Amino acid sequence: MKYKSISDLDTYFSKRKWYYDWLYYGFYIWWNWIEERPRKIKSFFQRGWRGWADEDTWNFDIYLAKVILDGIKHHKKFQVGIPSEFCENYYDENKRTTKKQDKLALKEYYKELDIIIKGFKTYLDICNQYKISEEKYVQQQKEVKKALILFIKNFHNLND
Repeated sequence: MKYKSISDLDTYFSKRKWYYDWLYYGFYIWWNWIEERPRKIKSFFQRGWRGWADEDTWNFDIYLAKVILDGIKHHKKFQVGIPSEFCENYYDENKRTTKKQDKLALKEYYKELDIIIKGFKTYLDICNQYKISEEKYVQQQKEVKKALILFIKNFHNLND
């Protein structure tokens, strides 16, 4: 080993010139960018043809969680209709609802979408955490499970 102690390593770094890092990282960043281009282009076309790329399957759960999270956020923002399941509680004798009742039904639907969004965010947070207490982990898992149950329940409602 070249450096026998931390002080030897510290001495080495203190003697280095400031432009060494600029040269190294400047070259490395560009070289890395050029080296990744063929894979990125291949992945772009794979996503276009089949909806996912080979590199997406490396952490497929995280990829799907991100796609679902972003898709549900978009769906909530641009939602046009109200799922009939949420209107059933507000029907009159002719199976009609008023605008006020529609707003209440939509508010219920948005609450469920918010729980789903929060659950998928929590899942992504769990994937990025290294040290976490067991009780917090259990609580986060319950949140994710609740979100997944609501996602399954509302899966057929995720359309306009």
